[in-house]
Amino acid sequence: MKLINSLVLSIAVSVLAGCSSDDTYTADVSAINLVNSEIDVYWQFDKEQDEMSLSDGNGMLFGDKSAEKLLVQDNTDGDVFSFYAVKGNSKETAIKSTRFRFSEHGDYVIYSYGRLDNDSTQAAQFDAVKIDNGEIATSKYRVIVVHTYVADMGKVDVYMGDQKLVENLEYGEATEFVDLSIDLNELIVVKAGQGANTDAPIAKVTLSPQAGDIHLAYITTTSDNEGNIKSFNVTPAK
Repeated sequence: MKLINSLVLSIAVSVLAGCSSDDTYTADVSAINLVNSEIDVYWQFDKEQDEMSLSDGNGMLFGDKSAEKLLVQDNTDGDVFSFYAVKGNSKETAIKSTRFRFSEHGDYVIYSYGRLDNDSTQAAQFDAVKIDNGEIATSKYRVIVVHTYVADMGKVDVYMGDQKLVENLEYGEATEFVDLSIDLNELIVVKAGQGANTDAPIAKVTLSPQAGDIHLAYITTTSDNEGNIKSFNVTPAK
């Protein structure tokens, strides 16, 4: 699945130039931290002259998710939303300002992954995904899986039980949103080409979905009892 692309400044400027003075742009946004350090994520607006913490100024540890906030922008910024992160409660930049185009109102998750002590392919960065909250069939749940394990792991195959969701998934990529029966919930990740029954999977965990749930699952380094998966229930509030 192609995630929401970050935008360079030149693209953002060209978009803003076409907005009318009456336009407003809104998004319900939460943040997830998957980097190896405490960070605080800020939304920047008014051409980055103002900002607001998505976690109310409280540092987010690895695996933390902020509450969802309604973000509202006018034609100053248009539909291009900017975010950056600082280390803990300091003002030292951890992840530089990154821009995403949220072209329609919806529920979005900004997530950080990688390492703050790395400046190559494993460097800490942001990505974003729009939650697909369309109707879900009775007795099913919806899930998307994102590869944020390590950059040099290479391609992986993702299974739910013995059903292959995707093959050759690269670092930073995601599966499509897929609807599954709630009893099909054993998430297994293996090196590309290995089967789901390998003795040494990269990640393996049993999710606990309820009918109608939407889960966002990250392949990442975790404690043993979490099976290298961080899963979040991102079902929008009714």
